[in-house]
Amino acid sequence: MSIPVEKVSSFEERLSMLRGRFADAWPGSDSADRFLVTVPLRVCPLGAHSDHQGGIVTGLTIDRTVQLLGERVSSATVSVRSANFDGECSFSFDNIAPKVSGEWGNYLRGAVKALVASKGELAHGFRGVLHGAMPIGGLSSSAAVTIAYLKALEYVNGIESSNLETIMLVRAVENGYLGLHNGILDQSVIVSGKLDALTVIDCSSHTISSLPRSQSAPPWEIMVVYSGLSRQLTSTPFNQRVAECHEAARELLSFAGKPVTEKPLLADAGDALFETYGARLPDHLRRRAAHFFTERARVRKGMELWSQGEMESFGMLVTASGESSIVNYEAGSPALISLYEILAGTPGVYGSRFCGGGFQGCCLALVDPRRRDEISAAVHEAYGKRHPELQNEYSIHFCRSSDSVSVEELP
Repeated sequence: MSIPVEKVSSFEERLSMLRGRFADAWPGSDSADRFLVTVPLRVCPLGAHSDHQGGIVTGLTIDRTVQLLGERVSSATVSVRSANFDGECSFSFDNIAPKVSGEWGNYLRGAVKALVASKGELAHGFRGVLHGAMPIGGLSSSAAVTIAYLKALEYVNGIESSNLETIMLVRAVENGYLGLHNGILDQSVIVSGKLDALTVIDCSSHTISSLPRSQSAPPWEIMVVYSGLSRQLTSTPFNQRVAECHEAARELLSFAGKPVTEKPLLADAGDALFETYGARLPDHLRRRAAHFFTERARVRKGMELWSQGEMESFGMLVTASGESSIVNYEAGSPALISLYEILAGTPGVYGSRFCGGGFQGCCLALVDPRRRDEISAAVHEAYGKRHPELQNEYSIHFCRSSDSVSVEELP
């Protein structure tokens, strides 16, 4: 059996596919008002599971994207088809239905609702075809799709939003319309990402910085292995973990006699309170807090190592983060844990951890590109033995860093 390494389509091939899907959906339409939104996906080497607690997180935008080929329409309506899923999502802006569990159209409805609430009535909508270049699970595809819709709506209505406004709009969609209790990691990395640079977000202050790649760093690229199992965060223990982190913060602040808000953050409690009172927490809450505070320390050290070009040492922190996600945060599924263990033990892999929420989906690895073939072969052999039921479902993707979001007119 051949090793399932992704063959990447060229920009021209992908655009041709989108044009063909558009023509099939709306034959004879006027192409004068067409545009293309390109939104990169992202990986998080360090800082995962901490953005919703005011932590410090890092991210890299990758050269795998969500693209939306759209065309402005004169009415306040949208009609979108997906190249990845069946069906069409169409509605008028004055009749936005509530969330329907499991429907891909939720992100479009949420984006319209959030933008109208922020900017007021919108005069124009669009029709278009959306395509995601990667399997769903851990690469921020939901945030990328939401940003694609927001940028399309802004483009056809002549609206400009700052990066911070976009970050908050995505959060309004995810926290409000979709009911997901996450933070600002995904959208912050996507809108701020730069080629070959590590994006660093302080989720307490909402400050974002960029650390360029060191000239002394050895060759590296991003390997993403799709487990063969996709998921939606709202159907996993993700929200439960967030609630447990809030409860751990509440307990620590209470032990110290400090004021407690409705949803206290572990960042509010701080390292000193955890060192003093952490042992008094119930075991599962202590482990959630332990992940947060050790992860924050890993991020701070990792920023230094990245700037110094110490990729091997940086990778060791990434692997340690993955271990903490399993042991302390209790994320992972049998398939993801297998991938993490295989990658962490394979020569040529600097570091590995889960992507995203970490319950199904993908694993990431920072790897030496000169050892692509042997790393792929090692994963193929070991993963196939551990999970033969997934040997025809999983896939391997070698990615590079990329720039941020773009919107362009099409001829």
